[in-house]
Amino acid sequence: SQSSDFIMPEIKLRADNKDDDTHLRVVDIDGYYIPTFPIEDHEKHFRSMPGWKARNDDVIISAYPKAGTHWVWEVVSMLVRRKAERIPEIKEMAMMEGITEQIFESLPSPRIMNTHVYFQYLPNDFFDKKCKIVYIIRNPKDIAVSFYNHHKKLLEYEFDGPWDNYLQRFIQGKTDYGSWFDYTLEMERFMESHPDYPIHVIYYEDMKEDSNTEIAKLARFLGTEVSDELIRNIDSLCQFDAMKKEKNVTEDVTEWRDNNPGMYRKGQVGDWKNWFTVAQSDMFDSIYQQKMAKSKTKIRFCI
Repeated sequence: SQSSDFIMPEIKLRADNKDDDTHLRVVDIDGYYIPTFPIEDHEKHFRSMPGWKARNDDVIISAYPKAGTHWVWEVVSMLVRRKAERIPEIKEMAMMEGITEQIFESLPSPRIMNTHVYFQYLPNDFFDKKCKIVYIIRNPKDIAVSFYNHHKKLLEYEFDGPWDNYLQRFIQGKTDYGSWFDYTLEMERFMESHPDYPIHVIYYEDMKEDSNTEIAKLARFLGTEVSDELIRNIDSLCQFDAMKKEKNVTEDVTEWRDNNPGMYRKGQVGDWKNWFTVAQSDMFDSIYQQKMAKSKTKIRFCI
């Protein structure tokens, strides 16, 4: 039973489209949307997060949803342990916006945290201590498709709309965590205004193309001495099919439509071509060029 303190400022988020009667169930924090994590007094915990205390060896994996956070979190967790062994925990247990301060403080060092929120919501202490950040970027067409399937399969969102309407919702940022465009430009602004901050940028498409090289770069950034053999072994354990097989068993099947866990779907580059019509792709390209005109982020939609 839920306690009387279980306060959730939930809304049914609708898109700016009069022909679309679907909604996403999310939490509204002053116009910023996050998922409905099952935490007592979720809003209070979220608002308190800037005051949480960091440790010098904390690492934060930061990305817009569906950019490969699970994958990179597993890789980094193995690198800092210097062991190619499956991590028993799941990423959600170290997700900043989905845990309480008590859980955050109880995690053993080095804490490998992850988040999809803007930096303004994170502990100020992370930045005072210059904790390392691994920032993952993935092309937004594949993200849109992955996020659609995520929203449709995870029952907490109460979403069951068609892809055509969803694409408009995604472009408008009427989802938890808001607009991909806003998120990506905000990260770019942070990096430009803090050139000395330790941020390692990793592109999902680069990881798919040559994961061994990217993992070696990650190890150097983390200051972790690892052998080529260990990198290969970590890479093998963290391949998509292995993760899907071994990590999906930790999911609560009742949270998913048809009791079928969907956190790991395809993990491909270019699957968007199976979803976008030519007209949708052209429309998206036009919006992308307009919104990202001044961006230095180099996105690859195919490899």
